Amino acid sequence: MYLDLDEGERAVSEGVAAFLAGEFPLQRLLHSSDSEALEAFAAQGWLGLAVPEELGGAGLSCVEEALFFMAHGREAGPFDLFPQMLALEVARHSPTLVAELLSAVHRVALWVATEGETARLVASAPPTVALRIEVQRVALWELKGKELSERTCLDRSVSFYLVPRAELRLLAEERCDLYLRAELALASMEVGIAQRALEMIVAYARQRHTFGRPIGAYQAVRHPCADMAVRVEAARCQLYYAACALREGHRDAATQVSAARVLARRAARDNTDLNIQLHGGLGVTEEYPAHLLLKRANLLARLPGGRSWEREALLQESA
Repeated sequence: MYLDLDEGERAVSEGVAAFLAGEFPLQRLLHSSDSEALEAFAAQGWLGLAVPEELGGAGLSCVEEALFFMAHGREAGPFDLFPQMLALEVARHSPTLVAELLSAVHRVALWVATEGETARLVASAPPTVALRIEVQRVALWELKGKELSERTCLDRSVSFYLVPRAELRLLAEERCDLYLRAELALASMEVGIAQRALEMIVAYARQRHTFGRPIGAYQAVRHPCADMAVRVEAARCQLYYAACALREGHRDAATQVSAARVLARRAARDNTDLNIQLHGGLGVTEEYPAHLLLKRANLLARLPGGRSWEREALLQESA
C-alpha cells in the first residue's frame, strides 16, 4: 500500500485549503453563520467530489474525500457539507435527486438522535432532507413543507431541528458502507481541527513574550505543544492508512477506520482544550477563535456512532 500523496491528491488538498482559507476562514464564525455557504461549494463543484462522473461528479475516491474534509476541519468549515456529500451516495439511483443535491436545491441535515417520536437533526440552515446513518443502513427522509422546531447548539454555526418522525417520508435508502465513509470524514475533520489548534498555539507561543522571552521557550508551554504535535501526527498517519484500506477494500478496513476515529477524536478534543489553556486569559475570550475549534470538536465527537461502536469494532478485531 502506497501511503504518500500523489500529485492529484495534493492538488485536491491544496485547492480545497486555499478556497476555504479565502472564502470561509475560521474567524468568519465570530461574526456570521454558514446559512448560505452550501451554494458556494455547489458552484465550485466540490459537492460532487466522490460522485461518479456519469452523474455529474468528479468520480474521486474516499482518499480525496478524506483530504477534502481534513482541510474543511482546519477552518471549521460549513457543517452542512458533511451530510450533503454523503447523501449523494444514497441518492445515486435517482439522477434527478442527485442533480438537486449537487446544485444545493435540497439542503441536507444529519439525523443525530431520536427522542420518543421526535427526530433531532443538525444543520446550518433549515433543511429540506434528513440523512440518517446507521451501521448497515442509510436513508434520506423528506422534510419539505414540514414545520421544524429550532434549538440552539453550543457550536453556534449550526442549530438543532426537531420534527415528528410520523411526518417524515422516505426518499431513498441503501445498504452500503456509508457508515465507514462517514466515520472517515469525521476523523478527517477532527485531524484538521487538531492541526489548526497546534498551529494556533505555536504561532502565539512565538509571538507572546514574558520576562523578555517568548513563552514557547518555557517547558510548561513547549512540552504540551510537543504532545499536541505527536497526537496530530499519529492521527494523520492512521487516517491515511484507513482511507487507503477503505479505498482498496482491505479486509480490516473497518478496524482501521475505527482506530483512525479514536485517535482523531482524542487529538481534536485534547488539542483544542490545551490550545485554550496555553493562551491563558486570551484563550477564553469570545473575540478569539480558539473556542470555535473546541466547540466544533465537541460536536463532531458525538457523531454519528460515538465511542461505543468504535470500541466494539476494535475489541472484536483483537479477540
